[in-house]
Amino acid sequence: MTPPLRKAMVLAAGSGKRLRPLTVNRAKPAMPVLGRPMIQYVLRRLARAGVREAVVNLHHEAKMVEAALECAPPELAIELSVESELLGTAGGLKHASHHFAGEAAFLLVNADTLVDFDVENILRTHHETGATATLLLRSRPSGSNYSTISVDADGRIDAVLSGSEDGELMFAGVWVLSPNALDYLSGEPAGLEKELLPQLIEKRAAVACVQNSTWITIDTPERYWTACLTMARERFFEEDWNVSVVPNHHPAQVLAGSGTRIDRRASFRGHVVLGADCRVARSARIENSICWDGVVIPNGAKISRCVIAEAVELSQNMEIEDKLVMPVDEDISGLRRREIHGDLLISKIRRERSRGL
Repeated sequence: MTPPLRKAMVLAAGSGKRLRPLTVNRAKPAMPVLGRPMIQYVLRRLARAGVREAVVNLHHEAKMVEAALECAPPELAIELSVESELLGTAGGLKHASHHFAGEAAFLLVNADTLVDFDVENILRTHHETGATATLLLRSRPSGSNYSTISVDADGRIDAVLSGSEDGELMFAGVWVLSPNALDYLSGEPAGLEKELLPQLIEKRAAVACVQNSTWITIDTPERYWTACLTMARERFFEEDWNVSVVPNHHPAQVLAGSGTRIDRRASFRGHVVLGADCRVARSARIENSICWDGVVIPNGAKISRCVIAEAVELSQNMEIEDKLVMPVDEDISGLRRREIHGDLLISKIRRERSRGL
């Protein structure tokens, strides 16, 4: 019988550099996804899988992540591992290693990756093979440049190939680790893919578990926009949404949080996600866009393919397309001055190819 999985580590310390400017003064794990902070999706999935203790590492905008953790599932005990300097995935795990001392395997997941994987399957693979690490793999999307993982006939991982090389499988952001994996870590700032995985490949101690389940990663503004609207359209992770369908807008799909008010003369196209306490006035037009809490879309405003951050109030008759709009406070360090217009930053949602392990 496969031992139950009781502990997990959630990696939430990163600065979200590729998600800038959204993450200049925000923690990526606390960003809203269909009305709920991203990290809460991960924690709720862990709780349903039987995990009872989650260690969350913190660094960038740690207080924001802590606030998001206040609504963690009650059956899940949360332990914090605060990093005074960013240690990377390997250094961060070593810093928190005292939580995982013992004989039981544990799970390691990213706070910015939503994946509906079969926990029992990957845990069984880990124990049956006697692996030190088992990595969840999936088919690599066509046209992406994620690195690919080479697997031998015995299911052992034997190489990591660069994104430019051919390959069918990619890493999906989930590890099962035996406690002896911690012995390979120096504690210096580093990534697991650079410090741990090469050593395990050499010892044939890293195993693949291939599952093609729902997988969404959020690492650029464009991927954030795409992820939210894909989840809305396909109803991925619907059991964890904190928004509801607004009736009478067919064929558009409009989702909104509590307290949001929409004038009956407003119009919508495609898929639209509104946070809590938003206001949409008459003659406003919204197409394929995401608005966070407290956004005001006034008369005559038109937005298309946009992300509007919290508490933004647009001007009447304002028209914006393919833009990220967020409020600007006194500290403008890390922002492009040419993108600041009064008290708003208006930045193009850039098109970037995805990168990964």
